[in-house]
Amino acid sequence: MEKWDGELKMAKTVFIDVSWTAGGKRKRARQGQPHIVFDGERFYEVDRLTELRDAREVYIDALFPAIYPDILRLLKNGVKVFLLTNTKILKKLRLENNLRKTHQNDAFILSRIPKEWFRELTIEEIKFKMKLRPVIKKYEWLARWKSTLKGLITKGFDYNFGESIRLIQKDLKKTVKEIISTVSNSRYTEVYRRVCDILRIKDSVEVAILIMELPLHLGVGKLRAYLGLNPVKNNNHYNRRLRRHLEALAYNIFINNYRRKKDESKEFINILKNASSKGEAILRIQLTILRILRKAWIEAENNQTNERLAGQ
Repeated sequence: MEKWDGELKMAKTVFIDVSWTAGGKRKRARQGQPHIVFDGERFYEVDRLTELRDAREVYIDALFPAIYPDILRLLKNGVKVFLLTNTKILKKLRLENNLRKTHQNDAFILSRIPKEWFRELTIEEIKFKMKLRPVIKKYEWLARWKSTLKGLITKGFDYNFGESIRLIQKDLKKTVKEIISTVSNSRYTEVYRRVCDILRIKDSVEVAILIMELPLHLGVGKLRAYLGLNPVKNNNHYNRRLRRHLEALAYNIFINNYRRKKDESKEFINILKNASSKGEAILRIQLTILRILRKAWIEAENNQTNERLAGQ
């Protein structure tokens, strides 16, 4: 496979198996996987999508926060970028063509998928995601400091932290409200409300963040690997930040169900009854939440696709 150090002269249309660990020498030194590009004839490796030149249409199989800036740059340069809405078709075509699961094969298969399986990304959508990211980071920062100060108090190091915690909590509430309001009044409204209804919660900042930042168009198996939920495999190479959000949501559901002793969700009741420990219960709840998120996302994407096709 060829690797360009400078500008990469590309065909008009390219298909890319994107990697969430790509992005320059620092990450490559940590054994990051580059993006694999197929131009209809040859395969290439690129660390940044901005290395592409002359491409007019770009088809990708995943969308991560790490590549938002590159996608935005492409869109502003007039490049059309299309996102695969459901990666199940990748697995189906792999099996039908007796192909092994490799990055090159996935990039090749993308070139064989009908266009209606893709959704065109817009500058507005990517800007929306990038605008919300600092707010999410603020929430994470405040939550971390609140937990740290409470931990110090518990250990006997209370240097009048009470007032600081009160102010942090006040700011946290405003930040949570902003995140939930933003997500619940966007193109993600349908999936957000659906997930909250299934989980029997009115609103959840963790659900909002997971919907915004998890690549839910990927299959459940890939999502589990992305969050380090697969036994042994990729155990030390996963997104710990989003895993913490999933764990926090699972813990809240565990506590709510444990206290109430009842919930219309028989699946969560059975988890509490059959789990041998609290840790096992929370892990199984995480896996259940992941399936719920993925299913709600696909249903919402299918509805939007049908509406778009009906309008054409």
